[in-house]
Amino acid sequence: MTVLVLDLAARTRAALGWWMLGILGMAAYAVSAYEWMGGLEELSRLYEQYPPAMRKLFGDVDIGTLNGWLQVEIVSYIPLLLAIYAGIFAAGSISREVEQRTVDFILGLPVSRTRFILSRLVVGLWNIFVICLGVFAVLVVGVAIIGHTPSAGNYALAMTNAFLLSAALLAAYVAVAAAVDEQARVTGITLGLTLVLYILTGALKATDAPEAVLWFMPFEHYHSAEAMTGGSLPLLPLVLLPAAALAAGAAAVYWYNRRDIAV
Repeated sequence: MTVLVLDLAARTRAALGWWMLGILGMAAYAVSAYEWMGGLEELSRLYEQYPPAMRKLFGDVDIGTLNGWLQVEIVSYIPLLLAIYAGIFAAGSISREVEQRTVDFILGLPVSRTRFILSRLVVGLWNIFVICLGVFAVLVVGVAIIGHTPSAGNYALAMTNAFLLSAALLAAYVAVAAAVDEQARVTGITLGLTLVLYILTGALKATDAPEAVLWFMPFEHYHSAEAMTGGSLPLLPLVLLPAAALAAGAAAVYWYNRRDIAV
């Protein structure tokens, strides 16, 4: 499996670099923009007038503070960006192998289907971890550069939550790719599902949906506002998200071992 991991990591390095450039650039801009902004008190009052559902989605924080600003401007939607990346990665690393008929060659080697899927999960998780680590580094260094004291512990908690949520979604999208051959179709399914879940979470919050319903929304288990402003996370996402990732990963392995691959 090591050869599969190294090969896929090498082939996805360029794409990962472009994604990191974009996301880290956004994080750096959010940090630097805090120093340029004037009238933060007025901005804070304006944010308080936003609909409650919107504030819940981005974080019911004081946007006039540095951590509150970073939460709204970049940290709140990191999982959305990572989920989009996860869907594209799953389609490109699994379904495209079938379309290009390279999977026939790979599985003709002494490589089991289980190892093939696990190699995709390992590289995907590593890439997401690298992005999260990069965002953490930009926040810590950037905040120090503009003359403030970085809340490194808060940033680490927020990025940990972002990684766990993205890992669960990646595993789910790998399961989709394990069941569907066409790369374009998998990309459409995963991106559509990501946007629907994200928008639906906001809509359910706007209608004060019961907690039992919101519990099934993946993005509901992202508590970066609590991490950024309070330096804490609830226990539930720390347990539920890894369990969901393991379950989805197991489902991906099971389906890929049982299905016929059209090559």
